[in-house]
Order: sequence, then C-alpha cells, then structure tokens
Amino acid sequence: MLFSTFDYFCFLPLVAVAHWKLGTTRARAALILLASMLFYLAWNPVDFLVLVYVATTGWFAANLMAGLPEERRNGASWGAAALMLAPLLFYKYAHFALSNAAAVVPGLEPWVLPKQHLPIGVSFYSFQALAYVLDVRRGQAPEKDPVRYAAFLCFFPHLVAGPILRAANLLGQLARDRKLTREDVGYGLFRLGVGLAKKLLVADVLQQGVVDSVFTDPSAFTGLEVLVALYAYTLQIYADFSGYTDFAIGSARLLGFEIPENFDRPYQATSVANYWRRWHKTLSDWVRDYVYYPLGGSRGAGLRPYMNTMVTLVILGVWHGANWTFVVYGVLHGLAVALNRWWRKRPGWAEPSGVGLVWRWALTLQFVVVARILFRADSLTNAAEVWTALISRWDTLSFPRYSHHAWIVLVLGYAVHLSPKAWAVALRARFLTLPAVAWGAALALVGWACVYFGVGDSLTFIYYAF
Repeated sequence: MLFSTFDYFCFLPLVAVAHWKLGTTRARAALILLASMLFYLAWNPVDFLVLVYVATTGWFAANLMAGLPEERRNGASWGAAALMLAPLLFYKYAHFALSNAAAVVPGLEPWVLPKQHLPIGVSFYSFQALAYVLDVRRGQAPEKDPVRYAAFLCFFPHLVAGPILRAANLLGQLARDRKLTREDVGYGLFRLGVGLAKKLLVADVLQQGVVDSVFTDPSAFTGLEVLVALYAYTLQIYADFSGYTDFAIGSARLLGFEIPENFDRPYQATSVANYWRRWHKTLSDWVRDYVYYPLGGSRGAGLRPYMNTMVTLVILGVWHGANWTFVVYGVLHGLAVALNRWWRKRPGWAEPSGVGLVWRWALTLQFVVVARILFRADSLTNAAEVWTALISRWDTLSFPRYSHHAWIVLVLGYAVHLSPKAWAVALRARFLTLPAVAWGAALALVGWACVYFGVGDSLTFIYYAF
C-alpha cells in the first residue's frame, strides 16, 4: 500500500478514527498492531513471515538478555544479532557474496544461491529490532507487554522505510494515555500534504522526465545533460525519501505519536560529515551508536579513528544494497569524511565563514551529486558509462533537451530546499492557525495539483528497495 495512493488516504482515517474511539492504551496498541499487520500483508503475505520471525526473535532475545549476568551478555548479544540479521543477510547479501566468491574460487559455482526477492522493509525493521535488543543488553528494561512491543516494531507509518525508531522513543508513547489535539491534526495534515507534493510533483516528475532516460542510455546525452540529470536525481531521491518521511511523521501525528525527523536540509551541508548528520539521520545515528562508538569512535591515535570512520561509512553504503556500486559509494564517502577530519585536525585550523563557507558548501554539494552516479547506477559498468558521458561529451553545448515542466520542478525544488529553514517553520505555523476548512481546501488543492501536474503513475518509493 503506497502512501501516495487513494487506498492509503482511505486506510489512514479509518485507523485514526477507530484508534481514538478506543479507551485504553493497550486496546489502542492492539489496533495499531492489527492495522500494521494488514498494511504489511497488502504487500506480500510471504514477506510477513520474515517480519514475524525478526519480531519474535527480538522479543525472546531481549527478555533472555535481561536475565543474564553482565559477563554473559556480550556473547548472547552476538548470538542474537546473528539470528536476527540472518534473513537480511540471506535475502539481501547471500547471492552477492557467493557469486563474488565463486568468481575467484573454482568449484564454488554450484553453491551460489539465486538472487532472492527482498522482503520489503527488512533492512529497517531488522536494524530497529537489533537496536532494541542491544539497548536491553546495555541496561534498558525490556518491554513486558508483547502487544506493545510488536506495535512498536511494526508501527505501519515507519515500517517500510523508516525512520528507524528506538524503543525509548515509541514504547513510552504507546504506554501513555494520549489525547488528540487540534495541533496534532493540523500538523499531521500539513506533513501529509508536503509529502504528497514532494513525491508526486517533484520526485516522480524528475524520475520520468529526466533521470531514467539518462541512466538507461547515457551515451545518447551530452555531458551537460548528464550533469543536469545528476542534479535532478539528487533532488529526486531527497524529495522521494523525505516525502516518505513526511507521510510517516504526519500519519503518526494523527495517531498522537511524535517520531523523529530523518532529514535536515542535507544539501545545505558544508562538509560530507555534516551531510551525513543531515541525511537519513536515524540510520546515521544507528551506525554511530552501534558501530562507530563500539569500534572506538574518534578515540585513539594514528589511523584508528580514520579506520573507524571508513568501516562505518562502508556499512552505511552497503546497507543500501548488495552491489559493488554501494561498496565504492561507501568508500568514497568514508574517504571524504576522513579527509575532512584530518583537515580539521591541522594546527591553526579555524571554522570558516563568509566566502570560505560558500565554497565548502559548493564543493560538498558537487561531491554528493557526482557520487550519486554510484547510488543510481545498476552496476559499475553502468556507472562508468554515465561517468564517461559526463566528462567526455562536452563538444556540443546546446541547451539540455528536457521539458519545461521538468526544468521548473528542478529549479523550484532546489530553491525551496536551499531557502532558510525558518521560512518552512513559519509556513507550518501559519497553516496551523488556519480554520479546519482551510486545511481541507489546501489538501484538496495539493491533490488537484498532483492529478493535473503529476506523471499519472503510482511510482514506488526509492527506499522501498532497501
């Protein structure tokens, strides 16, 4: 069930009304769990079994962990991680690992598994369940109510593509007697409208109007056209994924829950390290807390902090997919973050301002844009084709052959993203002061614009593939 479809806009109000009609927190948690199960079953019933396995394993592992003495928890946490990540490793990485091993070790070919169908959302809920178990290992009390635990893990607004929630964030809210306020309704509707506009009026238009054709046959385009397409894809993936997050936050708010932001205008970053603090924040926080810090973080002398950075960024890259493009993507970002760290450690370094800040922003954005080749390409071969077209086909400098519609979306999209954050906050505050009839009219206007100016197809969210 796609967020940006009529089906979801029927499903969500029904769940919200039924939720607020119930009188106890446990009954509301049970309804959320039931709604989440129906939401997920609408994708693929077989995938649901994987979700049940991960959730059940996490429940028993956390309760077992809580009863163990401290000296035995470390080994138990490794065992729990192996069990809980087994589906993710099998479905997402087994074919990739075995096929690459068979390429260098004769005789392994019969052991190569066929590429598996990836259960939707498996990367997200596996990381969330593992974080819950590791938090219990560190001393957090396990949730005693299995219904509330399952509702936390399977909460449908974020289940398929995040944000990755921590138990402390959502379990406490599930246990509280929440009241729906006018601000909750207005805020939720505002975020739903923003998410709808980002997905249908920006991301899908750029995908069909610019990006797909260039990555399908890059040799048919000039270097300038490829560069524009890379900027278009950079905006597309932000509008697509942050639009999903807007849907998730808005849906949760209509049910009385506050879940964390996942983006903070990442293309305003002035370094690659700062970019990762702004992009997919809940995943970046996850690998920081459960990979980077346990490795030692920035502590230690010599190359150790830089190696910790490289490992963390490669894991961030490979999390997105089992492909050498994501490995190289993680390595490039790891090198960039490590270089930034080394640069800041130089004697006499000072935080830049003015023109220095502008060139750092421009350099960071260009790095992010060009690195997107690896994120979007189907293979290293496809990435090389795009790169070749980008650097070699500048003999013709004609205006890029994209529609006026795509150009307007591209320019306005970046103008909005690069505008001061305070403007968006003020617009949202102004929306909340309007009467309810104006809220409905604004949403109807967004819906009309999506029908009239959209591409007419229900294109899946990019991060559903991860």
